[in-house]
Amino acid sequence: MAGLNHDPSVALLEDGVIKFAIESEKVTRHKHETAVVPEAVIRYVLEGAGAELDDIDVIATNWDAGPLANGLYLAQLKAFASRACLPASWIVTLVSIAGSHSRSYLRQFLPHVPKVAAIRHHLAHVGSCYTLSPFDEAVAVVFDGSGELECTSIYRCAGRKVKKLYSMDLPLDSLGHVYTLCTVHLGYARLGDEYKVMGLAAYGEERKEFAEFFAELIALLPDGRYRIDRRLAGDLANGSFRFPPAALRRVCQPRRPADEFTQEHKDFAKSLQLRIEAAILHVLRHAARTTGAKKLCLAGGVALNCVANGRVVEKLDFTDVFIQPAAHDAGTSLGAAAYYSYHVAGGVRPTPFRSPYLGPAFDTATIRSELTRCRTPYRELADPALAGAEQLARGRVLGWFQGRAEFGPRALGNRSILADPRSPAMKERVNQLVKERESYRPFAPALLAESMADYFTFIRDSPYMLLAGAVRSDRRADLGAVTHVDGTARPQSVHSDLNPRFHDLISNFQRFTGVPAVLNTSFNVAGEPIVLSPSDALRCFYASGLDALILDRFLVEKSPNQEAFADHA
Repeated sequence: MAGLNHDPSVALLEDGVIKFAIESEKVTRHKHETAVVPEAVIRYVLEGAGAELDDIDVIATNWDAGPLANGLYLAQLKAFASRACLPASWIVTLVSIAGSHSRSYLRQFLPHVPKVAAIRHHLAHVGSCYTLSPFDEAVAVVFDGSGELECTSIYRCAGRKVKKLYSMDLPLDSLGHVYTLCTVHLGYARLGDEYKVMGLAAYGEERKEFAEFFAELIALLPDGRYRIDRRLAGDLANGSFRFPPAALRRVCQPRRPADEFTQEHKDFAKSLQLRIEAAILHVLRHAARTTGAKKLCLAGGVALNCVANGRVVEKLDFTDVFIQPAAHDAGTSLGAAAYYSYHVAGGVRPTPFRSPYLGPAFDTATIRSELTRCRTPYRELADPALAGAEQLARGRVLGWFQGRAEFGPRALGNRSILADPRSPAMKERVNQLVKERESYRPFAPALLAESMADYFTFIRDSPYMLLAGAVRSDRRADLGAVTHVDGTARPQSVHSDLNPRFHDLISNFQRFTGVPAVLNTSFNVAGEPIVLSPSDALRCFYASGLDALILDRFLVEKSPNQEAFADHA
């Protein structure tokens, strides 16, 4: 069972077991790629899993608009493609793969195409959260930009049964599109920069005039619904992410990408974030009240908003919340395969999702060969976790490349940049010399899972770095580089059985410093995808201000001349 999506990514499911999953951008090295049929990545996944296309029984896609007779859907899609400056083939591709010609379309790229099963977009999201959750019953909620027509949809799930309760739909009622509208207004890119606005919001305060504006823009209605005001939002359905004149008089001044942020911009971001949180809580309270569900599954791009997720865990009475690490559209390749396999074809239920390490691994011999090919001096380590902890305790910034690559946008200890989490100065150093990004943006702490309760007020487990919450006041000095200005952090709880080498590194760092945590951020520089291969890691290492790199068992360090080059790269 293979899954495809249009974000894009590819996943492989066999007899209910996830064999492989990876985003296309990590393979092609083109960030936020828009290819709908990632031919190269399909081949990459098959090769990585030791399979052939002939071994695949079904290809499940994450889009199904039926015969595409809905004029609203086609108009919205064409306008979106045009405004986003996407190639003309994009709309043709989506129409082909979503309609009745998906098999013949795929045959242009792949010989011997097996059966193609088109799964509705939000059901693919449900497959990525509920079907892969450990729950027998749950309410599943998708907060998205949009699927075919749905923007937010609510489902009661029990065993194989998935019943849609209601949805908020195009042409307008999209929380994701509102967040994108405000992201563009604040001078950011319209695809993929929403998380920067979430980080900026911590520096703001809720302003009365902005709060009133967002309360009108996103009106909360009875029965767990909301409505977006077209007069204030403009024509979001057709991909126009610009405030109309009626709104421009009431929002902050638009920011150009090179401009400094004003306090007005920060307050605007804060007011937006609070209203989005209010809308999410409004929908979920009603879902809990009407279904009686105690377990919640979340998916969709908005479910990557870790601040909002933290509010859900803190404020609502669900006993368990499951969000898998690729909650955005990339996760629907896996979700489409899981949904078809279990809910449509009647196969075994997939093994509950736990490990995010679903990408390729590179064995010791392969990495040694790459180091030799690149004429890179290295030292082989008896204990990489101990050596890594020693590097961090010395104040060095470390590239850490181990095992299988993570699935999703977060680095979770296998393709990570690590540093000492204690000093606020370390945040500035990593931002300026390594990540080359805005100084206000926070980093995350990776903590031993057994230490979470000692450091956070309500978060007890967050293995995929998808919850933000308050750090205990008496522990903030330990986490000075990873505690945000509002006293919160976005932790990763590291379990010894899930990532033993990363757990050992943090345990060793605790022995040296008394702190059971490290600063963890994705192994990349600004504008590039997270590194995937040893050659990616070496390129990033030498083009950045990293002090050292541990690739599997091999330590690479820079000479003084190389360090000088990296400072100016």
